[in-house]
Amino acid sequence: MILLSSVAVAVTTASCDRSQPQALQFPQPNTVRQYPKTATNQPRGLFLNSANLPTQKWSRIAKFILNDPTVSGANIVVPWSKVDRGVGASPQYDWSYVYQQAQPWIEAGKTVNLLLWGAAQKAEQEFEGKSITPAYVLAKTPTVTCQCKVDGKCSLNPPQTPVFWDQDYQKHYRDVVQAAIAEFSDQPWIGFFRFGIGVGAESYPGNGVSYAKNPCTKEWEKSPINLSESLWRDHSFSFLDFLSSLQTKKTILVTLNNYGKSTAIAEEMAAYAADKGLGIGTQGLTQRAIALDRQGKTCYADWCNLFPRYNHQTLLEVQTAAQSNPAGKGRVGSLPPLLEFGLSKGVDIFELYQAEWFVANDPNHHLHKKYGKTYREALDRAAAALR
Repeated sequence: MILLSSVAVAVTTASCDRSQPQALQFPQPNTVRQYPKTATNQPRGLFLNSANLPTQKWSRIAKFILNDPTVSGANIVVPWSKVDRGVGASPQYDWSYVYQQAQPWIEAGKTVNLLLWGAAQKAEQEFEGKSITPAYVLAKTPTVTCQCKVDGKCSLNPPQTPVFWDQDYQKHYRDVVQAAIAEFSDQPWIGFFRFGIGVGAESYPGNGVSYAKNPCTKEWEKSPINLSESLWRDHSFSFLDFLSSLQTKKTILVTLNNYGKSTAIAEEMAAYAADKGLGIGTQGLTQRAIALDRQGKTCYADWCNLFPRYNHQTLLEVQTAAQSNPAGKGRVGSLPPLLEFGLSKGVDIFELYQAEWFVANDPNHHLHKKYGKTYREALDRAAAALR
């Protein structure tokens, strides 16, 4: 491991003889193959975001969210390392953890969406202190170890992030994606799948990576990693091409993200995904998006303009960038106007944080007395609109 700075930044090429990541062959720019639209029985409604992450409070979820009639279901994070027993194991994949996490929601008559994570976004999201990427993959895949915010604050214990376009990583991740599709596509309680083009089940290299002011960006751009907008675009479209070839009656969602300040990749991905019957999502629902849209400006990943364009073609999903602030402060703002704005853009699925229902339902929540009624009514209105 070669230490790059005092903030635990490193590039690793453990057990790698190659001098740089070996990439798969990518489709040529602007070459769009036509695929039949396979998404049917599309889910709609309000879903609890990442219901099983270590940071979630299950006892309160069970009490105040699980049986709430406005809750259509939950997103379950599938940590790759928890289901993959390694090459040579028979069977290689053990899905018992997924069934265990889904069971309470199934018994409550809810829909479950599966988010297969190939790598954690941050260390506190790793399960039992273990990497979400299997050890046998990390041993052969170049990695970057860096987690910094745009303001320069860096984690001293960042997770190892694999170089996603590396050939070895892609082979094994695509194998587990295909296995998940084969295992769960026929389950009636499954709503949609979301797979990671990058960290989590999203489409960026790491939190804040690609923004010039993020200290991690320069580490990803160094040789032998060589991240660039064109490389990330090629990787993203190669993975979209793979997803569109999968045979399933369930919806597969892909997320839209900026590359730095550019929305170009997001705009291309939206057209490419919708053309192939893939759902489109973003984690950029904020009050800033509302303000920018009203000013005629472009919101994050241009989703405010893109969603109405593809409203009648494919499934549309948004997630708030963080939990809302009932007082309307901060980047995200209050939940009621966010829900109304999303509906006006044709959103089918809202992925919300647990705090939204805690404010509405938990009489002991410190904001319930002041904002509980407002949140309750907003959740009721949005759920009714999506039924």
